[in-house]
Amino acid sequence: MDSVVEIPRQTTGSYADTAYRPDQIPEQPPQHEDHNQSALGRFGTTRLPWGHTEAVIPSTLFSQAPPSLLRRYEKHGDPLEGTGYQGRMDHECFRYAPLAKRFQILNLTEIFTRFLILIFGPLMVLGLIIGSFFTYKKNYWQSLINDEWVSAVLVFGIPIGIWLISKILIKFFLKWFLKAGKGPLWELNRRTGMVTVWTYPSKFPFIPRGKPKIFKAPFVEFDAWVSIRGDRAGVLNRLHLFHRYSKCEAGVGAVGGATSMPEPCYALWDFVQNYMDVTQPLSDIPIWEAYRHLDPVTAEHDRQTNRPERYWRDMDDDTFKACEREMHNRVRALSTLGRPNIMAEKTVYASY
Repeated sequence: MDSVVEIPRQTTGSYADTAYRPDQIPEQPPQHEDHNQSALGRFGTTRLPWGHTEAVIPSTLFSQAPPSLLRRYEKHGDPLEGTGYQGRMDHECFRYAPLAKRFQILNLTEIFTRFLILIFGPLMVLGLIIGSFFTYKKNYWQSLINDEWVSAVLVFGIPIGIWLISKILIKFFLKWFLKAGKGPLWELNRRTGMVTVWTYPSKFPFIPRGKPKIFKAPFVEFDAWVSIRGDRAGVLNRLHLFHRYSKCEAGVGAVGGATSMPEPCYALWDFVQNYMDVTQPLSDIPIWEAYRHLDPVTAEHDRQTNRPERYWRDMDDDTFKACEREMHNRVRALSTLGRPNIMAEKTVYASY
């Protein structure tokens, strides 16, 4: 079993001098070389500007903990408690740590088979109905039942069976599947303004994994890029957070995933900057509601605006869906590439 990475618990308190403040960015060394991208690779990427952010949140984070889930956690507790999971998303740090492979495989299996059933199932039924109007056979449906039942079992039965098995495993054996993975991959620390990246050595069967290499640098030394790649699904956009002066990436793009449009990547970059910016309160999203009173700037903002303590937790589902639609429209309207880059005044880039 892999050893768990030991991480000291940060203490709640005032922000460090190194915390990110967009109006107090120190002068940065010039960038002599782009360590993370080749000249050819930069043809498919775009550097995003620093500053002038908007209060937007990607849907993957906004909807991560809807009010109904928050109330369930209040009643039954967090299912990740006691699993050794080291991910965090609170007033002090945003730390990404994947769960064990067995849970990831089970989760992907449940999602994929459900997608097949809900999308391709109705399409196939519709195709059969349309085919009945254009066939010359009088006993069309009877012949399908007699001749094609094996194909129907294979096409419908296998995905449905796999989906049911995965649902049963999740319902009755969730505690066995919910285990911590190898450890955290990256962390954005709001209180200190630092970014930490963990790099793990390869894992071989029956041999304990070695200790990871830990890289830590100020947030202001990372730049956001959006890569554009094409595959059979079309054009896909993904956010990357590269260190300006060394070969290192904080993989925040894993949170948003690959998207068909670039605007969700722009929203994720704004979200990250707003989170690290200690001159403004935490973004008002459900998952952070329980921590808002622990962040000094956020607590003062909520006091002055008389924000209800249980604004999200007491919200009904229809209202929350309306909030989701509103945020989605705000993300789609982003024009990030037209903004001035405040970091360009503090450093000289090796490439543009």
